[in-house]
Amino acid sequence: MGTQPSLRARILPRFPAQVLAGTGITITKSGGTYTFAAQAYANIPINALASIPEDRLLGRDTPGVGSVEVIGVAGGLGFTGSGSLQLTVNHRIRGIPAILLIGATPSAQDTVVPYSCTITKVTVISDATSGNPNIAIQKGTFATFPAGLVDITGGNPPVLSNGKYQSTTLTGWNLNIAAGEILRMSSSTGGPITRLNITIEVLPI
Repeated sequence: MGTQPSLRARILPRFPAQVLAGTGITITKSGGTYTFAAQAYANIPINALASIPEDRLLGRDTPGVGSVEVIGVAGGLGFTGSGSLQLTVNHRIRGIPAILLIGATPSAQDTVVPYSCTITKVTVISDATSGNPNIAIQKGTFATFPAGLVDITGGNPPVLSNGKYQSTTLTGWNLNIAAGEILRMSSSTGGPITRLNITIEVLPI
């Protein structure tokens, strides 16, 4: 006796091609009666789909209609590992720059930061390899400005070595900036240095 074809093999060819290509099919049994119903993709349980590699999306990236495709992400998008997408760190990080011209009086630059963020790195370069001006970095609210500025370095301001400074450690710093706060970078005289370029890198949150 030959092997009987499976129920699926006997039934599915009877469905129109557009049904097989465009929807899933559910089979339910009540007593001795089987009921077949086409289901839209939205009604198919996620756990009914085939396994796919990590960090992939299901959809279609090619023109026209057809089977679901496994799609990767690029162009600065990445997976968070917790079920969502976001820009990669390299595309989210921003720099807050200041150029301080050091003369007979202290120099300062104030910047309003329009987004909440966390400081991740501070870099200072100067126009001379000797000299060490006192650099201060403060923040305050718009409501109290110009009063109410407070130090954020925790007593550990940038100290130049061979005319430059860079740190991602920032021990003791208050690294959090709220949206709308004002950041002030300032420096005292520090000849022979006449110009400082300060960049504070932040990651929006």
